Amino acid sequence: MSIRVNTHFDFSHIQGVIFDLDGTLADSNPDFEGLRRELGLKSGTDILAHMESITDPVLASKTKEIVTRYELESSRSATWVAGAEQLVALFKRLNLPQAILTRNIPQAAGITLANLGLEMDLVLTRFDAKAKPHPEGVELICEQWRLEPANILFIGDYLYDLQTARNAGTKSVLYSPDLIPDYASQADIVCQCYTALIQHFNTQI
Repeated sequence: MSIRVNTHFDFSHIQGVIFDLDGTLADSNPDFEGLRRELGLKSGTDILAHMESITDPVLASKTKEIVTRYELESSRSATWVAGAEQLVALFKRLNLPQAILTRNIPQAAGITLANLGLEMDLVLTRFDAKAKPHPEGVELICEQWRLEPANILFIGDYLYDLQTARNAGTKSVLYSPDLIPDYASQADIVCQCYTALIQHFNTQI
């Protein structure tokens, strides 16, 4: 399976597209499990939530330093996800506004985008809005675009992206090139290959 449509999806209603960055547009995901081990966390623990829960200033500073190191290291080797550049180009040809909403830090996001040679008018990091799955980032983007969330497509590669889309009221695409996770049922479209997604959209234009 390269693409699965879970719900009725009318692409003609889409007026803007929001992307996650790491793992969605760029092969730049940090080694999250390695990071969790270094921080002494269980597998699957929300790292940002853990950071916010730390009350000891010394431990908080050390944890932030470790997380930042992982984020910067991964961003320096970022490359395009297969087909993502063509997907961005498709939306550009359709004159759809595009933005990025990432849980990353601004410096790492900037390095990743520079490696891709990608210029995006609107890039929000966790310094600009509450981290996903909180909908604030989507709400800020929609305010700037003066568009309703129901007419926005959110594309990401993880559960937090789908939860953000649901919390904000947007349509969602889960990009999952390998195994399809249990939470894929929360997405409007599940995509293992961006070429197939492009072809799907082209049939609706």
